[in-house]
Amino acid sequence: MGLLSAGIGLAFGATKNAPVIVDLHAHRGEIRAELLKHTPVGVSVKEVTDFVSKGLQLTVGNSAPTVEPVKDDPQGRVAKKIQVYLGQYYDHPEVVFFSMPLMMQREVTAKWLFDSHDRLVDIVVEKQNGVY
Repeated sequence: MGLLSAGIGLAFGATKNAPVIVDLHAHRGEIRAELLKHTPVGVSVKEVTDFVSKGLQLTVGNSAPTVEPVKDDPQGRVAKKIQVYLGQYYDHPEVVFFSMPLMMQREVTAKWLFDSHDRLVDIVVEKQNGVY
């Protein structure tokens, strides 16, 4: 247990010097892996809240993260979540209908999922598409 705690401390110590910047263009799995480096499975709700508030650079206004209950987990292992809007970017224009360009906007969010003991069990990264 001591080694696990030391490893978590090292991960958080790295964020105090420079904020973590997430590459929104990266694949969801790559973003998840980067977030797991800084908030590994097993850390507490408070540690994730501190990381999001102080160690994660967001492209939008940095509001305080909120912990919300999860009621629709079919496996019953997730009790709480912290959801954070990481930002948005525009993808390459798509050509449809008589060569009319449309912009594809991608919104990126991350969800930290916790068990009933307030310990992190997983991180889910989602990208939603919008056409403009």
